[in-house]
Amino acid sequence: MVRGDTTGPIVQVRRRVRAGAEQIFDLWTKPDLMVRWMSPYPGAVDCKASCDLRPGGAFSLVMSSEESSREVSGTYVQVDRPRKLVFTWIGPLTNNLITLVTVELNPRGDETDLVLTHERLPTPAIVEGHTKGWGNILDHLAHAVAKDFYTSGPGD
Repeated sequence: MVRGDTTGPIVQVRRRVRAGAEQIFDLWTKPDLMVRWMSPYPGAVDCKASCDLRPGGAFSLVMSSEESSREVSGTYVQVDRPRKLVFTWIGPLTNNLITLVTVELNPRGDETDLVLTHERLPTPAIVEGHTKGWGNILDHLAHAVAKDFYTSGPGD
C-alpha cells in the first residue's frame, strides 16, 4: 500500500509471520541474525550488518546480489522491545535523504502481524523500488522463520 501525506509518499507492507514478536524483534536487531535474511533481492541473501541498538545508535547494512549492491545506514529513533522499532534509512536509493522506517509487531497467538511503514521517500520511482525491496525483505524474513532460524546456521 502506498499513500501520501505531509511527510511525502509512504510505503506500507504487512505480513503475518509464524513466530513470536520477541523472535521477530531479534531478527531485526541482532547483526548475526540480520545477515541471514536482510536483502531486497529475490534469491540468495548476502548481507553484512552492524548495529548499536539504542535510541541514537547507528546501524549499517551492505546487501548484495550477483548484479548489484545496496548500502544503507541509519540511526535508531525508538526501540520498544518487542513491539516497535523506528529508525532512519539513508542511502543512494533514497537520494541520500533521511527517510524513516517503522516496524510494528502485534502478537496474534503463535503468530505476529508485522507492519512496516517507510516514510519520506522523495520520488515515485523510489517509492516503487522500496515497495518491491521491502516485499522481498519480508519474504526472506518469513522464509527464515519457517526454517527454524535459531537452530540453523548460514547456508542451511
